[in-house]
Parts: sequence; structure tokens; C-alpha cells
Amino acid sequence: MFTKAEVAKMSVEQQEILAQIELSKARRRQNLLDLARGRDWQSRYFPLYIFAIFLIFITLYCFDCFHVQEKPLILYLPLGMGFVFSLIFYMTRTDRRLDALLELLDVDHRNQEDGNISKDEKAG
Repeated sequence: MFTKAEVAKMSVEQQEILAQIELSKARRRQNLLDLARGRDWQSRYFPLYIFAIFLIFITLYCFDCFHVQEKPLILYLPLGMGFVFSLIFYMTRTDRRLDALLELLDVDHRNQEDGNISKDEKAG
């Protein structure tokens, strides 16, 4: 957006503000890239949720809570709830990743348009 000559003409306070704006844009872009790649904390810990549900089933069966060994059909209810929870979690995670990709695409289009406008102003 700004050339080196324009930035050099700015006061120190203006240069600091410009640097903070550019830094916030870069951080926002990096956060969106991490989210789109599935590197957020919720995606990292998703296998732990499934493992915790598995441990609950093993505990219920081994310690015979609710007489599970006599009636194993009781385990189907928490199993179904765990499956539904995992499915909903997966769908929301996919939705967040798609939203991040779309936002990155919008930002790239805006930056490309700004670059084209500044080239036209320099040429004219």
C-alpha cells in the first residue's frame, strides 16, 4: 500500500501505528491459516475425547456399574451419545475450517484488488 518513500516521510508515531496495523493483519492471517489447517487446540485434542469415552466404557464394564455385564445393552446409550457428540464436533470443526478458508480467500481478493488499484494510480 505504502512505498518506502511514503513511509520514510511519516512521523515516528505514524510509522509505529502502521507497523501495528500490519502486524495485526499478519497475526490474523496466521491464525486463520492455523485454523484452516486444523492446528487449533480443539482439533489437536479431539482424539483425547474419543479415548476418554473409551475409558468410560471400560470402567463401566470392568467395575460392573449399573449391572452392565448382565445387561450390555445399557452401554448402547452412552455409545450412541458419544458417537453423536463426535459427529457434531467433527462437523463444527469442518465448518470452522471452511469459514477460515473463505475468509482467507476474501482477504487475498481484497489485497489483490488493492494492489491493482495502487498499480493503476502509479501508472496514471
